[in-house]
Amino acid sequence: MSLRSDSFEILRDCRALFLKHLGALLLDSGIISGSAIRAIQEGAGAYFDEMVSTTRRGSFSEEAHGLTSSRITLVGEDDLELGIRLDNLSARLFETTGGSLWRTHLRFVTLLRRPDLPKSANPIGPKGICQGLTTMFAASGASSIEQKLALLDRIEVYLLANLPGLYAEINDFLDRGGIEAAQATILGSPDGPKQADQSSANPLLALQQQLLARLPGGIASIQPPTGTGGAAASLLSQASLEQLIFRLNELDRQGAFRAQFKPGTSLSTESLIPELFSGSTAKASLPKALNSAELGIPSTATEGLAIDTLAIIFEAIFSEPTLPDTLKAAISSLQITLLKMAMKDASLFTDDKHPARLVIDRMGQAVLGLPTDVPARHPVCARLFEIASQLRSGNGDISAFQSALTQLDALVAERNNELAKSAAAYLPLLRQLDRRDEASIQTRHILDKLIEQKPPEAVQAFLNESWRKVLQLVWLENGPDSSQWQAHVTAIEELLWSFQPKTDPAERKSLAHRLPNILKLLKTGMERIGLPTEAQEAFLDDCFTLQTQALRAAPAAETGATSVIAATGLHASGSETVYGDVQSGQFVLNTLDFSDYQPGPARSLSCAIGDWLELRIDDSTTRVARICYISPNSQRTLLLNPDFGLALAIHPAILDRQLRAGEARIRSASSLFEIAASRALQKTTTN
Repeated sequence: MSLRSDSFEILRDCRALFLKHLGALLLDSGIISGSAIRAIQEGAGAYFDEMVSTTRRGSFSEEAHGLTSSRITLVGEDDLELGIRLDNLSARLFETTGGSLWRTHLRFVTLLRRPDLPKSANPIGPKGICQGLTTMFAASGASSIEQKLALLDRIEVYLLANLPGLYAEINDFLDRGGIEAAQATILGSPDGPKQADQSSANPLLALQQQLLARLPGGIASIQPPTGTGGAAASLLSQASLEQLIFRLNELDRQGAFRAQFKPGTSLSTESLIPELFSGSTAKASLPKALNSAELGIPSTATEGLAIDTLAIIFEAIFSEPTLPDTLKAAISSLQITLLKMAMKDASLFTDDKHPARLVIDRMGQAVLGLPTDVPARHPVCARLFEIASQLRSGNGDISAFQSALTQLDALVAERNNELAKSAAAYLPLLRQLDRRDEASIQTRHILDKLIEQKPPEAVQAFLNESWRKVLQLVWLENGPDSSQWQAHVTAIEELLWSFQPKTDPAERKSLAHRLPNILKLLKTGMERIGLPTEAQEAFLDDCFTLQTQALRAAPAAETGATSVIAATGLHASGSETVYGDVQSGQFVLNTLDFSDYQPGPARSLSCAIGDWLELRIDDSTTRVARICYISPNSQRTLLLNPDFGLALAIHPAILDRQLRAGEARIRSASSLFEIAASRALQKTTTN
């Protein structure tokens, strides 16, 4: 199929932009050498050209299996293992970049004028990147399968974090070029962005619609509250409304629908929360929601609909296992207060900024990070009961909720300020982690330059596995400007020089003079990192052999094909997630990090200082903690939750991955009232 000249130019520029940004992304990672990046660009560029020039229609089989069918010709067991690993990588990249990649696919459908273009044939898709990796591995010569898989692990971590941003840039480029996205409905791809359920825009109204649908025939013509209508559009007489309000006041006075460890009406501490003084640790019973049947109000009346809507929301809150029982008790004590507000002000159901709804939300924010069995005597919980008691004893108008909201905001701010102050003690420990990163980066930079001189394989292994640790220790203890650091770097440079043929008598004399100091420093460094004696002797024997060859002016033995991935530190992939800690005095900072340095994501984190996060610590543990500090150098994030004794520093790539995968979420950005309404809607829909 011929392309118009403007389409050809856009494709040409798109290809160049894609390969340029892909190369820059990989270069920023610090994982692979320049020659390895060029090999990846070569393979990805060939895939781009092939997909652009293809005119055949994609078959059903290709569409169904395109995400996992490798383009590699397998010729051995190692190649089979590598091919499977690349297939899995391609599938994970498709999954992670689904939205941003899908948008570019729709534009390529338009640009190539191919409505039949399979999603697996996107010219800039993960399959092309995997073909580039295949090209790189094909050029790696003698590298073992273990080395290749270790390198692939490191590359995967970085691609998962940064490819969405690259695809977003390509999408913007095509958009600026006037390439419109094809209609997704025509393509019908399961990878396309799904339409949001319109009913989820306002779960409260959707919940009332669901309740209306359950009414007997002929009653469903009653409309749920919309706009400023709602409970004000009453089917009851004014007298009946007054009787309802009186009944609610009487129930509130009796405390008939409060939790058993309810606060009293008095503002004294003992009467407010008897459990503070009873010493009982018994778990509170589940609060009971108040519905229209309890009040004798027909469910067909608008008031009954409003009452039942709130009742189902309260039930969703009370049945949520992650919420503290004390929070449920405080909210339970406000049921009637909120019902009376709903009778007066129908905007409670339509305004997500209504003070009554915000009071429930702030109560939820106030207890973030507290255990589910937190006692009522906890200062935060005691304060919640005080505020709830004041709200119940007030006049019940909107100003009372605004006053309660102000107090709750102050309570939340006070708790957050205390956490922010306590974070200062952990900042020196966080700085240690950042310095460790700096040491790893500079060490890797030095070793990459040395390995690019193509030393023998045994020497490469020593540099990557052993001397890297020595240099990191020296950097951390003495700094990059110290004489100790320079001496250890120079020792390796001179060691490599000692392996080169020596024909000039002056060079041979210089080698004999410098060699003892080189070997002495090497010996000291190996002992510092605890390298076994056998390994030390084996390496020194290799050095002696190479230096003997140099004195005889004989070239070093061939080590096989030159590897384009030689300068990558293959012997320590560093992509394994490790849970550890750093200590200083009485302070212990837990860490969720990588076993070796890994770069952070190119884009900023989607969370910020002050957010409360729920995140996964390990396979079986999740915790809620507040972000108290984000390192400006590494984006490593400090989270605190003293109620669980948690002080955690998490690597930004791990946190970013958890946030994108849904394993972590920002709890403080959620509305407890909205979440309860959504859960209630889901429950009524499935029942």
